[in-house]
Amino acid sequence: MRNVCLPTKTYIETRFLGDVLLDVLAGRQPFVVASAQALNVVTQMQVQGYVSGHAVTNIFYILRRQVGSETARQLLSRLLQHLQVASVTDRVIRAALQSSTADFEDAVTISAANAAEVEVIVTRNIPDFEASIIPAVSPEEFLLMPLEQID
Repeated sequence: MRNVCLPTKTYIETRFLGDVLLDVLAGRQPFVVASAQALNVVTQMQVQGYVSGHAVTNIFYILRRQVGSETARQLLSRLLQHLQVASVTDRVIRAALQSSTADFEDAVTISAANAAEVEVIVTRNIPDFEASIIPAVSPEEFLLMPLEQID
């Protein structure tokens, strides 16, 4: 294990624009390096990574258009070997509806992460998570976090 580690439960943010997982899966430059390193920490089981259920369908939709349905399924299957899916339940949706977060998709993401007891959200979209009850950090900031920083 590395000296620089991370929170034990981490949500890897995924949305249509500017998300960490698609940076990696689609090789988006110049973001792929830091995003891949952050995801690599999860795949090495240094932390438990999460992605929300609604994000999985978004990822598939975008990947399918770029690489085809079969390859998109294979990529998602490999990815989900290393991430837990944070459920989008009735309670999660209702909490998101009551949220002060302007973007509803972000509100669902925050609510799902909260229900999964996630400690940090990794995203390139920090401004949209300013109202989040869970701290949001960039992949670069995530890589610099000590394991015990967030309880």
